[in-house]
Amino acid sequence: MNAFLYFVSNKRCRSPPVRSSFQIQLFLEMEDGTLTEREDKEDKKVRQFVLFCRTALKYEKLNYYNERKYRAERESHIDMLTAKQLGMAGRIFDTYHADYFQVMGHEIGIVDGDLAQALRELPDGHRQIVLMYYIVGLNDREIGEILDMVRPTVCARRNSAMKKLRRMMEEMRYEW
Repeated sequence: MNAFLYFVSNKRCRSPPVRSSFQIQLFLEMEDGTLTEREDKEDKKVRQFVLFCRTALKYEKLNYYNERKYRAERESHIDMLTAKQLGMAGRIFDTYHADYFQVMGHEIGIVDGDLAQALRELPDGHRQIVLMYYIVGLNDREIGEILDMVRPTVCARRNSAMKKLRRMMEEMRYEW
C-alpha cells in the first residue's frame, strides 16, 4: 500500500486514516512487544476514553448543525422584513405603554390601549375569566377548578364578558 494513497474496490482514490504520533509510536511498540500487560491495560483505557470523546464531539457537532438548521428555517434577518412587518415589530417590542393585569400571580401586558381600557371596565371576575381563557389558554373546566365554579357558569360569564367587550370596543371605534 502506498504511504499516501490506496485504492478502494470501486477504484476511487482515498487517503489513509490520519494517525497521530502517539498512535504510530503505540503501533511500533506493540510490534516490538515492548508493552507490558499493565501498559496495555492503561493504553486500552486511554483508547476507550479517546473513542468516547470522539463520539461525544461527533454528536455535539450534529446537534450544533441541527440547531443552526432549525433556526435558519424559522428565523429571518431583520433586513428581509417588509415595511408592514417592521411596523408590527415596533409595536411588539414597545411595551412601555402597555397596561398590565394580574392573572394567576403573573402580570399580563396589553399593548392595545382600547382593549386595555375595555378590560379595565369589566368586573374583576369577568376580566379574570377572559384573560385566563384567551391569554393563558385554559379551558372552561380548568378555569372553573381554579375559581371554584362549575363549567357552565364560567362559559356564561365568559360569553357575557365578550359581548360587553365587543360593545365597548365598537363604541370606542365610533368615538373617533
